Amino acid sequence: MRAAAVATLALLLAAACGGAKKDADSPENTEESASSESAEAASSAPGPSAAAADEAPAGKAVAGDDGPKKSTPCGGFDLPDLASVLAQSECEVAGATPGAAQDVKDTLEIKVVPDSPSIAPGATATITVTFKNKGKKDLALDFVVDPEPHFAFELYTLKGARVDRPSGSEPSLPPEVTSAPQPEPKIARIKLAQQGTARLTLKWSAVKYKWASKERAKGAVPGRGYPKDPAGPLPKGKYVLRVVTPLTGVFEGVDHEISQPRIPITIAPMP
Repeated sequence: MRAAAVATLALLLAAACGGAKKDADSPENTEESASSESAEAASSAPGPSAAAADEAPAGKAVAGDDGPKKSTPCGGFDLPDLASVLAQSECEVAGATPGAAQDVKDTLEIKVVPDSPSIAPGATATITVTFKNKGKKDLALDFVVDPEPHFAFELYTLKGARVDRPSGSEPSLPPEVTSAPQPEPKIARIKLAQQGTARLTLKWSAVKYKWASKERAKGAVPGRGYPKDPAGPLPKGKYVLRVVTPLTGVFEGVDHEISQPRIPITIAPMP
């Protein structure tokens, strides 16, 4: 009788162990299933998708695993990427319009430096523009954005003739472009600390341009003029490269010597 009781107890223990093991092995209790459920819950939860993160404007914070990222400050001692700073809505001054021009002759230094003083015809150079506050107090600078800042190049001969502009008069834009609403220009403001700098890196190609086709002009951005396309390398020679910046609200002459800084550059075949 005692042996029968022991056998019965053994059977009960085996059944209990077998049942527990069966539950652990069941699909709904495996670690892989738990991870899948967590991933499914995460994917259904509201939040920025990968596409939304890729499309986020420069300077905007995108929520990630480490929490919201801070946007770039609108001022300070060193602004290494001025274009990204100006593109931030946080740097826009609500209701501001270009007011009385400030005299920055003794406080603002603008340098334009190419990666090489000579460039091959049709090649591309890296141009660095640096704004430096030489004054003894913070310097506020305003830039026009709509909604992003626009920087452009113009190339001139040493006698002042424009050489990279398409020949002939600028064509008329298609009606669907001229009738479309234009972006509203706004003012973005940075504040450079004493001896502080703001830098901008741009690409410039030693090519001439032609007016784009009428078909491509249908996709032109309202307010930006008729689009242009590259039309071959520029001839060798010595030129003056002008950087047209959206800097505004500064006192300057008719030649825009402050908002449109310039440098000599040579176009020549590379040895």
